[in-house]
Formats: sequence, C-alpha cells, structure tokens
Amino acid sequence: MRRLPSVISMLEGSAERIADAANSMSGMDGYLTGSRQGAKKPQGRWHASIVTATVETMRDNAKHDTIMKSIDAGRI
Repeated sequence: MRRLPSVISMLEGSAERIADAANSMSGMDGYLTGSRQGAKKPQGRWHASIVTATVETMRDNAKHDTIMKSIDAGRI
C-alpha cells in the first residue's frame, strides 16, 4: 500500500502544492520538490520533499520560514 500509484500521486501532489505556495509567498521559483522510495527495511515507504534550490531561497527560508508557513497548502 505504501507504494501504490495513488499514494505516490497524493504525496507528490501535496509536495507540489506546498512548493507552489512557497514560491508564491517568496516571489521566487527556487522551491522544488523531490520524491523517492525509502530503504526497503522491509517495505520502503515513499517520501516526498520540498527543497530550496537556490541561495536566494535558502536565505528566504532561513529568514521567513517559508516552507513551514506553506505547509497548509499541502493538506487535502
């Protein structure tokens, strides 16, 4: 169940909405998403993440906590 396409799609969609909200809030396009399967010990859960891809977004996130303020956008 942890690797079903519907679960992966839901996780990636939430991450995209959070990154879009962070980009909108900051006025930059440096918040990106990533997605991968974790270690298979034994199952391997799917992970989605939001990262700062530029120095400007790293500074913005450090100063304004932009990703945390954008978390609500990822809720269903």
